[in-house]
Amino acid sequence: MLEPIIISLGSNIGNRIGFIYKALALIEEHPVTIRELSNVYETPSWGFDSTPFYNACAILKTSLKPIALLKILLNVEDKLGRKRYSEKGYQDRTVDLDLLFYNNEIIHSKDLKIPHPKLHLRNFILKPLLDIAPKFKHPVLLKTITELNHHQLDKIKIIQTNFNLSLPPIFKSFPFISIEGNIGVGKTTLAKMISKNYKVKFYSEEYNSNPHLENFYKDPLKHALRTESFFLNNRFENDKIFWQQNNGKVVADFCFFKCLVFAKQNLKKNDYNTFKKDFDQKMDKIKIPSLVIFLTKNFRELEQQIKKRDRSFEREIKLTYLKKLEKGYHLIINNFEFPILEYSLDNIDFNKNEFEFEKFLRAIFRASF
Repeated sequence: MLEPIIISLGSNIGNRIGFIYKALALIEEHPVTIRELSNVYETPSWGFDSTPFYNACAILKTSLKPIALLKILLNVEDKLGRKRYSEKGYQDRTVDLDLLFYNNEIIHSKDLKIPHPKLHLRNFILKPLLDIAPKFKHPVLLKTITELNHHQLDKIKIIQTNFNLSLPPIFKSFPFISIEGNIGVGKTTLAKMISKNYKVKFYSEEYNSNPHLENFYKDPLKHALRTESFFLNNRFENDKIFWQQNNGKVVADFCFFKCLVFAKQNLKKNDYNTFKKDFDQKMDKIKIPSLVIFLTKNFRELEQQIKKRDRSFEREIKLTYLKKLEKGYHLIINNFEFPILEYSLDNIDFNKNEFEFEKFLRAIFRASF
């Protein structure tokens, strides 16, 4: 296997799993990507008598040097309320982050010791390591994690929990998430992935029900008002029906405010002013998202995606129109009161890289605290 960078995470104070979720999210604020996560295990406190710990391990990818990565881990501990006392011995921790391995490097300095000198003695470290790096060979002991686990003498009781660290609790703070962005950015694909993984309702825009859309892309000036008016009224009526039938957690592949984005770009001034009055009246009756995620992607990839999906009514879309919409979104979104998270999908394909999808979820979760 590739030589990994591996950390351990532990917590035994307060919302233990919450602190671990937060630690993972905060680590990725830096130039670090979490590539793989273990299960979460509960074990008695080690070396002192206190509340049981939740423990896990993670494989990281980063260009940071070991000491720079260590400083990030210490900073995350501080942000999450880790207290350090002058007394020697083991203590309770909101979160405990240890750098276990950095590839095959062996470092023995005042500030950092890699591999972690006691990891082979601790069942609560070896067990999650088995999940993610069973064949990795300890660079000092020259035994694999599997071999170390077979020979370790720590008989501490360890219980696997049902927590999934790949799915942070994003809907706890944001029960209604809307995904927005330019044509071809991947709103529907992403919303469906979230819906499937979290088992929440998927609220989809019925864009293909607009009878004026194909004519609009052929002759925008002639068909703009009919196209945008249909979208406005159709989205409004569908919204009423949807929320009469659903009241749980929801992810949508659009947000009602997009009516204004497209109308601003496509309508004449007088038509837009009339449209805006109708929009404002309807907006007061629309269910507001807990969070809007605004996706961005470079125009080359947008054009490729539009061409790839080959919708007949999109074949006339020009690059200039995509650029107008992108500018329009940025002008409009800053005027709304609901939270907005902007996220770049440049050179990212969630279907090919699962860890990128999980990183995206942690960015959403990070917006909640």
